[in-house]
Amino acid sequence: MQKQTDVLIIGGGFSGITTAQKLAKKGVNITLVDRKDYFEVTFAVLRNVTAPEALGNQSRKLYRDFVGGDFVQGTIESMNNKEAKLANGDVICFKQAVIASGSRYPSLPLAKSNSQFDYVGRNQEMLDEHASLAAANSVLVIGGGGVGVELAGEIASAFPNKEITLAHSGDALLDSMKPKAQRKALEQLTAKGVKVKLNRRFTLNIKSEQKNEGGQYRCLNTNETIKADRVYTCVGMVPNTEFLRAQMLDVLDDKGLIKVDSFMKVKGFDNLYALGDCADLDDHKHGYLASVQGGMLADSILRKAQGKKIKPYKTPPVAIITPTGTDSGVAQMPFGVFTAKFLINLKQKDFGISNMYKMFGSEPDKLTERA
Repeated sequence: MQKQTDVLIIGGGFSGITTAQKLAKKGVNITLVDRKDYFEVTFAVLRNVTAPEALGNQSRKLYRDFVGGDFVQGTIESMNNKEAKLANGDVICFKQAVIASGSRYPSLPLAKSNSQFDYVGRNQEMLDEHASLAAANSVLVIGGGGVGVELAGEIASAFPNKEITLAHSGDALLDSMKPKAQRKALEQLTAKGVKVKLNRRFTLNIKSEQKNEGGQYRCLNTNETIKADRVYTCVGMVPNTEFLRAQMLDVLDDKGLIKVDSFMKVKGFDNLYALGDCADLDDHKHGYLASVQGGMLADSILRKAQGKKIKPYKTPPVAIITPTGTDSGVAQMPFGVFTAKFLINLKQKDFGISNMYKMFGSEPDKLTERA
């Protein structure tokens, strides 16, 4: 089957959905392609796993229920500057394309699923992960970036009696944040009983006989070992850009990120754009930033169609809020670092779910009871 569209949008994450909704609202013929049939507020899934009754399935919503334009569920296998070929053999021809294919953690499918691409399956994956976590007496979290710190804090809040260890390869948590934020996060996690081990690189030494369970891990730096029932490896984010290697290898840098200019155009092409986690646009990868990029790109595409001048993209001032559980966290604002509850609650209350869907002109699905 061959399909024609004016703007093809590859990936239904924060940047892709924001671009799609804004263009569709203005009457642009768009087609969104994603391998999943649902949008997910990814920074809410950690609480989804530790306390599924708190948010239910509100972080997820079927694309067909709120996205303007056409939606195609499928996997892009290859593309050039005129058409994209799907794994099932279908071809989508386009005038312009927005690559917003995002990223994944191969070792942490709870963050972004590597196998559950339908709404019901993903919801069940969350419940299954919660059951496994609840049954564990000891937990090892590897990686002290934003995901690792938040996960350790969420587990400590939901299961205060579990033995939780957070191991990080650096000499401070939250590498990309300011020293005060790093210190406060360490203090808050320690106060919750989390054992934080810095300058540690743990690798699997003896695997558990139980499927998908933990095992014994050995530190390459100190040779110490840790045995844990459940292990979460929160490192190794990989951009989803493999489909470009066949015909457009030159647009990728050595990290697999898509090289773009200050107008979010893929370098070397006038009708291709890339943004979000898969592009080299910003060093920091955050859902909020991706949404801002999506809105700006949609405006640029609309202005270009009207023959108007387009402004280059500049990274806006960013507030980074990292909860360390249900009652604490750190907020790094452009003007300082704070731990005030009302600031942390900007994210912590419902992890931005309501605000994200409001941006898309929609609202979350109703809170569902845990099955």
